[in-house]
Order: sequence, then structure tokens, then C-alpha cells
Amino acid sequence: MEKTENDAEIVQEIEEAAPDHDGSPQITDQTESSRTVQTKVPEVEIHLFRRGKGPIDVFKTNLGGWEQDQLEVRDILDKYGFKSIYAFNPGTGRGISIRFNSRNGRSMLPYKNGSVLCIDGEPKVIISQFLLSC
Repeated sequence: MEKTENDAEIVQEIEEAAPDHDGSPQITDQTESSRTVQTKVPEVEIHLFRRGKGPIDVFKTNLGGWEQDQLEVRDILDKYGFKSIYAFNPGTGRGISIRFNSRNGRSMLPYKNGSVLCIDGEPKVIISQFLLSC
């Protein structure tokens, strides 16, 4: 029986894959041994305003929490020196306070991956109402 090149390659592969002298299998290809899993972390795009002017900054931030759908509010407050932030619609100017858990700093309401949020740390409407009441 005559051996062909294919038979020689098969024998060589079997020899390379055979267990080592201590019984552990040898790894022939590095790509087989090092597999990585990549997952996309949910994130939102934030347009940050100050007193209705801006945006002063546009950035993307990761969502956190168990379901990975909560905004990391405390990080934003600390970075920009705000005491609170408000989500608003730039077209109508209507907004609402973004409430967050004081223990973990995450928003109470969930957000969807890929959402665009317009937030304001010092809304112009509230300041003007405060001045009128004084």
C-alpha cells in the first residue's frame, strides 16, 4: 500500500495532537486555545446643556445596573459640578428631573441602548421662576 501526501499530513496532525508524555494534550494552534468573548455594553449619547444653552458637551456613557439600563447619574453630577440634572426636549423645552438612587448613583428609570438624551444641569425655566418668586 502506497502512502500519499494526504496520509502523511494526517499522521503528522495526529502526532501533534497526541497527548504529551504527562498525559495532557498538546495545543497545536494558538487561535484554538485563546478564545475571547466580546459583548457590547449598552450606552446612551448625552447632549449636555447649561441653562438651556449648548450643548456644552456631547458624549457617550455606558449604562449600568443589573439589567444594564440605568444611567450613571452621580458620575455626571460629579464631573460637571451639578446638584441635579433634568432630561428635556429641546424642541418644546419641557423637562423632568432625573431621579436617582442615593446609594448607587444610578437613575430610577431605565433607558434604552442607543438613546439620545438631552440633559440640563441648571434649567433656565426653574431659575427664572425662582427669581420671580423673590
